[in-house]
Amino acid sequence: MTKPCVLVVDDEKDARSTIINFLETRYDCEFKEAGDGHEAVKFVKDNPCDVMILDIKMPKKGGMSVLREAKEINPNIDILIVSAYVSDDVAEEALKLGATDYAVKPLELKAISLKFANILDRRGQRVNKT
Repeated sequence: MTKPCVLVVDDEKDARSTIINFLETRYDCEFKEAGDGHEAVKFVKDNPCDVMILDIKMPKKGGMSVLREAKEINPNIDILIVSAYVSDDVAEEALKLGATDYAVKPLELKAISLKFANILDRRGQRVNKT
């Protein structure tokens, strides 16, 4: 079985690194990263990707635009929204656009891990590292 491809998208390098470092010790996935929305959309166009962990508030191309475009390119991609700016309205809009779930910053890594595990379980792709 091919490892699931997971793209972590955040304009803050430290946030991307924190998420990737935490999840890669627990799950056998291929983690990739993008520092902005344009880079994320290009990655999804050029590569098969299973899951995206996406910050909503980014300069240049915001997370909602990335969410919309990524789902158009790959309707099967699961997108976990992470942001300090997730209000009920934003969360509802993201879910309507096809986001799988959302988490609020500051990130509780165990909560992210649980939501991520649920996505992989639903996809039948969860492989824990031992």
